[in-house]
Amino acid sequence: MDILCWRWNADLKVEFEDLSRHMSELSRLPAGLRGSIGRQIALVQASAKEEAPVRRFGSGGGELRQSILTQMETYSDRMVAICYTNKEYAPYVEFGTGPNGEAHHAGISPDVHPVYKQRGWVIPADAMSVEAAQSYGFGIARDGDKVIGYYTRGQAARPFMYPALKNNEGEIIRRLSADLRKEVRKL
Repeated sequence: MDILCWRWNADLKVEFEDLSRHMSELSRLPAGLRGSIGRQIALVQASAKEEAPVRRFGSGGGELRQSILTQMETYSDRMVAICYTNKEYAPYVEFGTGPNGEAHHAGISPDVHPVYKQRGWVIPADAMSVEAAQSYGFGIARDGDKVIGYYTRGQAARPFMYPALKNNEGEIIRRLSADLRKEVRKL
């Protein structure tokens, strides 16, 4: 099972003049910040769901959006917020496929370098209906009047996970900083 996920670690630095005096109070910070980090990853999740393409024709639609989930991991030295989907086709949507994906992949993470298949491919006729193939923009291969398959050169990237994080980065940092200041004041 492929899981498309973006991990985001917030590195925040707080300096105290007499750290030893504040150690017991500082140990309470992670509990107070856990809620804030949870709210920030929920912001990313909401944005990813909004950005995820939805099939608006025929049956189906919204399955990818519904699969976008979040998770929190707490370690002794950090907390990690994860926004992910476990849909097998999610990477194909995010990064595109084939020559079309390679030609049209604006908006994907600059840290990811997909390798695209260089030629188009044929999908067997019994894999879907002609209407479904047309809705995807596939070409129809015929032998006379008989449909023998569908052909494609792939699909352009339709990023939704990376933009959900990147487009909210400034707001997330602003909110985390404000919440951290509130938590420090409580000490």
